[in-house]
Amino acid sequence: MTRARWLATLALVCSAPAHALGMDVPYERFATADAVDWVQVCGQWPTRKNEGVYRIVHGSQYAQSFLYLQWMQRDDNGSLQAVHTQGIPELNNDHAEITLTRIACRSTRTGIRITAQARSGHEDRLRSITIEAGHRPGVYRYTPTPRR
Repeated sequence: MTRARWLATLALVCSAPAHALGMDVPYERFATADAVDWVQVCGQWPTRKNEGVYRIVHGSQYAQSFLYLQWMQRDDNGSLQAVHTQGIPELNNDHAEITLTRIACRSTRTGIRITAQARSGHEDRLRSITIEAGHRPGVYRYTPTPRR
């Protein structure tokens, strides 16, 4: 590899969002009840048919938190079905070593806001995080805030 190509690759890697090395853990790994620690239905989202609600699923594995957001909709029989499941890659990385506490969700005019305290196994710092999800399935914004 030429030096110029190596420097370009390094610049690309350094400019990418800071995620821990590893893979994002899919929701299917937490499909059984024993793998899930916490589930909450929070807020409603507009759908063309029947009722739509948000559902937050928290699982843990090896003392690490994994968080998934689901846009749910009632089918014609009244059962909730996931229209879309969104993992949070900023948290759901198998090497992130992030533990969430004080998870809370509240409905907003434009969707929902999830807040939590996050402690990383890589640094001795507690952060507040906010995840805002909109009415379009799959659309969210993750915001970490350093805490003193």
